[in-house]
Amino acid sequence: MVSTNIAGDSIMYLGRNVKMGPNASISWDQVANQPFIPVVPEYIKSTYIDATQIFSPNIYGGTIAIGSGNNIFKADNRGIYLGHNLFESANFKVSMDGKLVAVDGIFSGTINGSIITGGTIRTAEANADRIEISRNGFNSYNLWGEKNGVSVDSGNFSSLDFYYRGEKRGGLSQAAANISLESTMGDIIVKASTYGKTQFRGTVDFTDANVKGMSAVFA
Repeated sequence: MVSTNIAGDSIMYLGRNVKMGPNASISWDQVANQPFIPVVPEYIKSTYIDATQIFSPNIYGGTIAIGSGNNIFKADNRGIYLGHNLFESANFKVSMDGKLVAVDGIFSGTINGSIITGGTIRTAEANADRIEISRNGFNSYNLWGEKNGVSVDSGNFSSLDFYYRGEKRGGLSQAAANISLESTMGDIIVKASTYGKTQFRGTVDFTDANVKGMSAVFA
């Protein structure tokens, strides 16, 4: 572009073939071979990539992967998973139908479920007073790990036992066809309410017993 002043008038030359006076103008509609200037749509204005981040209200794709090798988090049409490049081998994964697999976890609040399956269920850590439920039964422990309170053995010959500081104090047990009630230290007391009574039915055998303080009353 060249500008020349002749007799006070400024003349502008555009290239070699176009000469324009000081009051001349060019209409865009009269320009042939117009360059294409795209109009940025609204979704590109709200979705963009800068030097370090991707901004978008919604992102769709086949696979999202963060990390590399087995030190990776992935999301694809099988679900979300991390710790392994393969969904089947990952120690943490959630399938599309909501099934969760995890090695360990800490949960708070309310856990709702119709079936809970596991090796051991504890009400507290191993160094605290707690109750434990496992395939072997139900046991209560003190903070020293001693049985303390109720113990239910779920074996073939099951029992309901009572412990204090790891020492058995007695219990109710079933072995073969017999059910036994025993105390390892003190008395066994059977007491009805003030207006109730204690009843024995069937055959009462005192053959191996020493009976004291009893006066027979025949109705």
